[in-house]
Amino acid sequence: MRRVGYIILMLLMIVTVAHAQPGKRMERVRAIKVAYITDKLQLSAEQSEKFWPVYNQFEEERFALWRKYRRSEGHAAQTHEESIRSIDEDIEMQEKMLELRKKYKDQFLKVITPNQLAALVDAEREFKKMLLQQLKDRRENGERRLR
Repeated sequence: MRRVGYIILMLLMIVTVAHAQPGKRMERVRAIKVAYITDKLQLSAEQSEKFWPVYNQFEEERFALWRKYRRSEGHAAQTHEESIRSIDEDIEMQEKMLELRKKYKDQFLKVITPNQLAALVDAEREFKKMLLQQLKDRRENGERRLR
């Protein structure tokens, strides 16, 4: 029952984020994500204190890789050579993401249990799905897009 209440609270907070000022919107989404992951992993205060600095660094590095890939991402109308290069860059990015996950797996396991690490992957996926559903619902209702 506690989880149902928590999920409802999270959804209400996400809707509130949609009405926030653009600069503060990402901060609020981040705060909701922290609360969501903390709850899903059932982090103790001691674990949380050690976990979040590692997670934040992981997120920064993951975002930097993604941003680098997005910059070099090609368009639909490409030459044969550009398409091959784009495929190679995609594979390289995926390999680097895997290396990053392996690197941080060991760091995470110093502060959380293997079960919590497995729950982290699920929690990130669920949170992303929840945000995407909120965006979809807003678009279907003709509301202003999040910025």
